[in-house]
Amino acid sequence: MGRWLRFFLDLCFLKAAPQDAPSSKVAMYFAVILYFVAGIGLTMLSRPFLQSVLIATVQTVLFLFLTNISLWIRRLPDRINQAVTALTGSGVVIALVAAPVLAWLTDPQVAAQTAVMILWLALVVWETLVVGNILRHALDVPLAAGIGVALVFLYMSFAVTVRFLKVLTISPG
Repeated sequence: MGRWLRFFLDLCFLKAAPQDAPSSKVAMYFAVILYFVAGIGLTMLSRPFLQSVLIATVQTVLFLFLTNISLWIRRLPDRINQAVTALTGSGVVIALVAAPVLAWLTDPQVAAQTAVMILWLALVVWETLVVGNILRHALDVPLAAGIGVALVFLYMSFAVTVRFLKVLTISPG
């Protein structure tokens, strides 16, 4: 377990690449489950449990779909296990770091403070760099292209989540 934690931390500090992980379906499934659970935990800071589960499901499935489609477009489907393991495992690490900041953001007295907003922005930039670095290696593209794909992932996740939340809040008339 310590080896995996070290690997995911190294990914988050841009010291490792997805190809450094063994191509293991078990590790991939475990990382995806942890990513899903972390998504539920983060979302529960501002939403009820059922909504959190639904949002985490949508975000996890979308993330897996975007990763698969990106690798398919580049004709690199054999990299899926390592890429998904790296992306979801590093996502869990970033979620653990982001949880206290998100908790502060849900507190109305703290949320308006500039320092917390800057910290949140720094976390978003960090996550984009980490995902971009992983995608750069997985897709065999320059770092700028990996970051560009990461930004597309981030935008798609945001757009789909916002639309999904609108559907959840529509009350029967």
